[in-house]
Amino acid sequence: MRRFLADSLPDAGQLVVLSAERSHHLLRVTGIGPGESVELFDGKGVCCRAELVDLDEGLARLRVHERLDPAPTPASVHLMVAQTRATVMDTVVRMATELGVEAVSVVHSERCVAKGNKRDRWLRIAESAAAQSGRAAVPTIRGPQPLMLALQSVTGPRIICVPGVPSSRVAGEGITILLGPEGGFSEAEVASAIRCGWEPVGLGSTVLRADTAAVAAVVQYGQVKSS
Repeated sequence: MRRFLADSLPDAGQLVVLSAERSHHLLRVTGIGPGESVELFDGKGVCCRAELVDLDEGLARLRVHERLDPAPTPASVHLMVAQTRATVMDTVVRMATELGVEAVSVVHSERCVAKGNKRDRWLRIAESAAAQSGRAAVPTIRGPQPLMLALQSVTGPRIICVPGVPSSRVAGEGITILLGPEGGFSEAEVASAIRCGWEPVGLGSTVLRADTAAVAAVVQYGQVKSS
């Protein structure tokens, strides 16, 4: 069943109207017609089955039939990643969402080549990936902030991925995983992270691309369950 994001979901029997952009996707891109059923989710953990009733000035109106049990909630993982080139960053956000991370934060480090706050774009990618992957909640997407500020703002279990460092057994609920840009973190940045309580960990014996490293880190240290 095709899935679409709605700003909010009413009770069974009531109508919900999608935004212009989401109506266009449902009607023109996907080709859903009156009488067809779809799954709606609000991005906060609620999902339901609904039927397309008609259009209201070009906007899709759907009647909610029943609430659905959401997929099992994965372990709470916060992925913090240094901004990479646009295409790589898009892939990181998409795959992290598919894997079930709770939040993605972007940081700026010494070797970041890409700049600019593209949070709106990353959020749209996360929303699309959540719809595709069956998630009921869209991860929180936080725009760029300086690395040092990020290092000092996180509490709880936290690790920084450093090439050449042995893998660790660190994992668990509420963990924050920090990944560098294409050129990696500088030695000074790694030292600063350690002073702030971050544990350096490795991702194996090979050098990984930034997007591959994101997947490897979330799976290896986040204990994320497939839903």
